[in-house]
Amino acid sequence: MKQRTAVLRCSGLFVTGTDTGVGKTLVTAALAARLTARRYSIGVMKPVETGIGRPAVSDAVRLRRAAGARDMLDLIRPYAFRQPVAPLDAARLSKKSIHLSVIMRAVRSLRSRHDLLLIEGVGGVYVPLTRTVDVLDLISQLKLPTVVVGRASLGGANHALLTLKVLRQRRIPIVALVLNRTSSPRTTLAQRQERSTTRLLRELAGAPVIGPLPFHSALSHRFDDEVVRLARTAPITKLMRLVLASGRGRTSRRGQHPAP
Repeated sequence: MKQRTAVLRCSGLFVTGTDTGVGKTLVTAALAARLTARRYSIGVMKPVETGIGRPAVSDAVRLRRAAGARDMLDLIRPYAFRQPVAPLDAARLSKKSIHLSVIMRAVRSLRSRHDLLLIEGVGGVYVPLTRTVDVLDLISQLKLPTVVVGRASLGGANHALLTLKVLRQRRIPIVALVLNRTSSPRTTLAQRQERSTTRLLRELAGAPVIGPLPFHSALSHRFDDEVVRLARTAPITKLMRLVLASGRGRTSRRGQHPAP
């Protein structure tokens, strides 16, 4: 039986991205696997997922496997759409509507079952969920600290700084910026651009910068294996420590009071 080593009173973390396809699922899954290995009970959630084809390769299913969670898929992913478009349009094409109240009920249920709930967003912070609500509004309503995942390549600095700025404007705590390689920087120019992006963000982000993470060429067909491998690396270990430190002074073992 899995032993729970501690309880995090913040009880949740939101993983957002600077864009779609930047590696949010990979980072969330690796963090879930690392924390689970530390014997935390980890819940995972992908409130809205679009472009769902084969269920076995959906983001929500991958997250659930990485965390070893047994929660119902409908709870982990309240809204699932087949069309690979923004949630607002995907819902319209399915003749459905996305309701934040449904997502919030699922969040409360999952948080009550686990030490920590990792919630992965969809796309970037301004992706519309309804006509009046976007991902940024969801993060703000959840009142959770946030990890931002962005590209390490050329253009990554602009996208990351824009995302960090709007999060700060809404007073959303930022745990870290994780830079991910979405392609292999094989040329000398690509390597120089990556070093430049990383250097500038370390200087200007105003938050811990982790990475760049290694490029995973086999990710599409060996996702689970690549997640296990990434979870053991120094960058994910550092991210885990930052997440745990975000609740420092507010952690306690089961049956004990938090340290004063």
